[in-house]
Amino acid sequence: MPKRNFSTLEEFKAHIHREGATLIEFSGSKVPCILMNSKKYEQVLQSIYDRKVRADTLLDIFYDGQDVFVDVQVKILETEFEQNFLLYANDMVEFFEALAESGMISLAPASQEQQPNAQNLFMIQLPKKDAAERALEIIKANLKRQS
Repeated sequence: MPKRNFSTLEEFKAHIHREGATLIEFSGSKVPCILMNSKKYEQVLQSIYDRKVRADTLLDIFYDGQDVFVDVQVKILETEFEQNFLLYANDMVEFFEALAESGMISLAPASQEQQPNAQNLFMIQLPKKDAAERALEIIKANLKRQS
């Protein structure tokens, strides 16, 4: 997956993932969930239907001393699916706490009518939790500095 580079705060803001992210209750714990365009989500499900699936994820952390952005790169191996989700992490402490704790991230269709549930989640286990733990450390240190 190509690493993305942004040089200004405006570039970061222009590339923030618009569908958003949330936390989902799954088997008694909170799992971070990235919401995505419903049509694109359906395409993902169709491309993996009835196949053994492996996903590669990478968390790229950008930090300028005030703002923390995390570019979540997801590639589903042996498919065409490869997507970056740029998140403004300053406002997402709970999301990254759950990510560091569970080592899991999920994808779900963005729907205005309902909160995603376990039936419409695509779960991905992070190959390594250390990037999520590092992102959480940076976010928490940043919040302490600002208050």
